[in-house]
Amino acid sequence: MTLEQIDYFICTVQSRTFFDAAETMHISQSSLSKQIMKLEKELDLTLWDRSKRTAVLTPAGEFFYKEALKISRQYHRSMESVSHFKDCESQTLHIGTLPFLSQYHLTSVIHSFCAAHPELSFSLKEVEDQELLSGLEKDLFDLIFARKHMLDLNLYTFHVLTEDRLVAVFPKNHPSASKKTVSLTELKREIFILMPPHTSIYRFCMQSFHDAGIHPQILRTARAESIVSAVEIGEGISLLTESSFQFFRQPSLTAVPVNGLEKLSIGIAHKKNMALTSSAECFLQFVKSHM
Repeated sequence: MTLEQIDYFICTVQSRTFFDAAETMHISQSSLSKQIMKLEKELDLTLWDRSKRTAVLTPAGEFFYKEALKISRQYHRSMESVSHFKDCESQTLHIGTLPFLSQYHLTSVIHSFCAAHPELSFSLKEVEDQELLSGLEKDLFDLIFARKHMLDLNLYTFHVLTEDRLVAVFPKNHPSASKKTVSLTELKREIFILMPPHTSIYRFCMQSFHDAGIHPQILRTARAESIVSAVEIGEGISLLTESSFQFFRQPSLTAVPVNGLEKLSIGIAHKKNMALTSSAECFLQFVKSHM
């Protein structure tokens, strides 16, 4: 008994005539009849009552039809599962990210995903803003971890995972250090040490200054860990994401939220109107469910 014979039998039952079933299966009626007879011989059962003008199922045929449906469904489900596994196995999932995974507790989520899906070949590349967007545009990345304000939402779909905000970082003896919030206007005479110009946070800060009509005094730019040290010795103040400050914080510093600015949304992005691979969709749903 073969799965092909079972499918022929099911099709014949559902088509009601051997002629229509043969048309559906794209074989001759005589070939179909031979396959059904082989099936009957192997089962040692008469599945069709051929004594009448139109063949009808025998009680044995009725019983076997129900069993055949179960066999066929299980077979096709198994083939779909195997196909999905092969599809995943043959794919390398390429993920791009800004250097902020630890700040948003994403490292452990990614580790858990890789442990749960050993069949996937997983590639994670940490890059800066421009390379990240360029990689997504050129299909070097299936998905990227990014900040929403970096993206043209006409071109990309963005899935929010968490939110952050901009804070002003002061030495604890600074006059504004005890405030609950500050505005950019209150800080317009300060000397700033900001993130490097190639970062989305620098561009966000500069756009916020522009919107507030402020021309900031920028002493220099540096990475977050260097900024913290510079503010600590009194070189100036800074604007950082709250998560960066918490990650690199020093006891002698304090962070005050900057009011009047939009939240910074962090999430996963991919091209719009482009179907995700099964592995990319799996990764997306896994991360969303674990945040």
